[in-house]
Amino acid sequence: MKLTRKRDGCHRNAARKEDLVENAGLDAREIACLGILRLFISTFAEPKSQNWMRALGQADDAFGIVEGPVIARRLILLLQAVRCSRRSVFMFSNPDCDGCARVLTEHERRLISAIQSFRLGRPEQAQLQLMMLCEGNSTRLALDRLADLMKVLDPRTTPRAFEILDRGTF
Repeated sequence: MKLTRKRDGCHRNAARKEDLVENAGLDAREIACLGILRLFISTFAEPKSQNWMRALGQADDAFGIVEGPVIARRLILLLQAVRCSRRSVFMFSNPDCDGCARVLTEHERRLISAIQSFRLGRPEQAQLQLMMLCEGNSTRLALDRLADLMKVLDPRTTPRAFEILDRGTF
């Protein structure tokens, strides 16, 4: 899959199970995470792009030079946990096409919804999103990685979410 830079956009519309990013109810931190994740995913799709370097820069820009690298690392560890659990390809929107980048794929939506749900103190909803994203396979490592991410991304995450995760009760 060759990713190409299209700044004029391709006029892609959201398909079934997709949504527009602007309609997804994401805050600035979640939108930043989405952009960073897309760059990491695009690196797997096209290693020569070395978009992981852009992801690190975007994390620094969004979260600062202290938290940015930590958040980026924890995002890629979360992504890798999901990738290892899934059996099929993770569908993502091309971060280098303005038209595509407007669209939130089903898989991106589930991952960002898991992040959002955990931030809002709804770990059961995060677990459900990860279970669907991981195609019914184990979500234990992904949940652990999500909890690690929350400790930096949103340290105000309700303690109840961490307690439920620690007890393993969903």
